Amino acid sequence: MAEQTSQIAALFGDWPETLIWTCLEGRMGQIHVDDSQSPQSALALYGRQSFFAFLAGKPDAALLRKCEGKDIILVPQDQAWADLIESQYGHRVRLFTRYATKKDTLFDREYLEGLVDSLPEGFEVTSINRSLYEACLVEAWSQDLVGNFADFEQFATFGLGYLVLHKGQVVSGASSYASYSGGIEIEVDTREGYRGQGLATICAAKLILTCLERGLYPSWDAHTLTSLKLAEKLGYELDKAYQAYEWR
Repeated sequence: MAEQTSQIAALFGDWPETLIWTCLEGRMGQIHVDDSQSPQSALALYGRQSFFAFLAGKPDAALLRKCEGKDIILVPQDQAWADLIESQYGHRVRLFTRYATKKDTLFDREYLEGLVDSLPEGFEVTSINRSLYEACLVEAWSQDLVGNFADFEQFATFGLGYLVLHKGQVVSGASSYASYSGGIEIEVDTREGYRGQGLATICAAKLILTCLERGLYPSWDAHTLTSLKLAEKLGYELDKAYQAYEWR
């Protein structure tokens, strides 16, 4: 079994994606392969309602079909996988760009603490407890803050997150989209009507500081240039832009 696990990990190589790492560790997500005895192709599938699919090794149409019928982002390891996606689905998929940040950021703790202290009057920052976990699941905008965990118990064991409350209502948050042994992948979201006030920045700064205190790395992978800009404000540096696909 250990040998097969090593073979599967080798297919992903040094791909620096926390969502792959958590799948390989068996903590969250799933790993699918073309052949359990001698894998040549692998799929790291992460998510519960919306998904990420990382496709590695030799392009395999059968593995790719496991991604059909899902709200999913497809990330090919190389051009060969990209060619397979386009040949299989053509105009049914849309190519877009995501932005990976470096995994060795040296954060300015004093600067981050200053961001946390900039919370406007009338707002409160708090960690995610059971009732707030449930509150995040109620509305679409906040579901990704906790929705990849099976339940609150799993979140309490592996997850970590902070929310901004205004008049008792959740209005912004930064939390663990995924968790692996060495850290988390950060998710940030803000309720419409509260955006542009720096609330997500404050939550993210608090989350990063807590990760550093616990010896965890707070990874950030940006879906948009706006997300990348926020990451850079917090101290991250762009590693590379990369191509991904989603259903039209």
